[in-house]
Amino acid sequence: MDLRDRRVRLTGKEMGMPREATLFDQAQGSPVRGYLLMKQSGGNVPPAWADRAQESRKSREKVVAQTLKSGRVWEVTSLDEWELFYRKECFYRGIRALFELERKGKTAL
Repeated sequence: MDLRDRRVRLTGKEMGMPREATLFDQAQGSPVRGYLLMKQSGGNVPPAWADRAQESRKSREKVVAQTLKSGRVWEVTSLDEWELFYRKECFYRGIRALFELERKGKTAL
């Protein structure tokens, strides 16, 4: 049984393949551009997107802390990865905040 068959069995209807995570790249990391792209497509940013970005960032903290403590800041890879996930986390939270402002006029974030 392939992935499509499992989705049909679980949901009772055929669904397309999961969307590739390209919003961050398409919006060039800008929450405003991301918001406009999502609004144009009628989409939304579920809280899980920001949560996953946060988990990715947090999972790299140990390596980043070791790199910083050791003074080997030239080991840029771990720092670059951490920064990218930090930026994605802020990006998705920013889009959620903009949708909240649109709906409620204020944000709880």
